[in-house]
Amino acid sequence: MAINLGARDRVTTLPKVNRRALRKYGEFWRALQLVGDALAEADKVAAKASDSKSKRSGKGVSAKAGVQGEHWSTASPDEIRASAKTAHASLRVMASAAKKWETELVSREWRK
Repeated sequence: MAINLGARDRVTTLPKVNRRALRKYGEFWRALQLVGDALAEADKVAAKASDSKSKRSGKGVSAKAGVQGEHWSTASPDEIRASAKTAHASLRVMASAAKKWETELVSREWRK
């Protein structure tokens, strides 16, 4: 008869190194989720943004040199959407690699 340990019991029975690796992997996975949430917010902002001032060139709005000679520009909604799409693709690649190597990452100690 096998004893079925719950998830909490399994974590406490792992060696200290494995618990640290498991915690680090959890932190890494949570960071990936936070980046995904930020990208979703960028998509929402781009969808709501109006591009009335820069419809001619398709580029973001820019300003001439200010009093102190500083230049600035803002991205157009199309540029924001394109950047978010590229970042989403990169995040999917990273998340799939993290899932593929999950057992390896959890079983070994993470380097500092």
